[in-house]
Amino acid sequence: MQAFAAPLLMAVTLGAGAPAFAATTAHAPAHAAASSGVTSDIRCLLTMALLSQDKTRQQPALIGTYFFAGRINARAPGIDLPAAVKAEEAKFTKNDLQPELTRCGAMIQAAAANLRNSFVGPGGPPPAAPGAAPAPAPGPVAPPAAAPK
Repeated sequence: MQAFAAPLLMAVTLGAGAPAFAATTAHAPAHAAASSGVTSDIRCLLTMALLSQDKTRQQPALIGTYFFAGRINARAPGIDLPAAVKAEEAKFTKNDLQPELTRCGAMIQAAAANLRNSFVGPGGPPPAAPGAAPAPAPGPVAPPAAAPK
């Protein structure tokens, strides 16, 4: 499947939108890929490239592209990504797409939920931080009182 390069580039150059990604993976069957580590992330990157070919899924594909590119960079700094993608692309089949979309989509959704919870928390917004009362607003300054004589 040598057609991944152009869609991957296209996915990287498009806008982003998270809600659409949840809709693209919510009804997919739950299959697990046998891949792990960087290879697993490269398979997800390929999946995002294929997902980007559908114009209605380009924005969620971009989110996935950035997510998995970041994971790959963190796990294997300095990786020859073009060579790694080509090697995995040679093994990727049409039958791999739906299971990989399910697996990779679940990873993105979990990370997005974790990120949301880190800012908002599962029970709502965080309580106000305890601290000193705010400083009074600056106002007119009265001249110093004259010292009694």
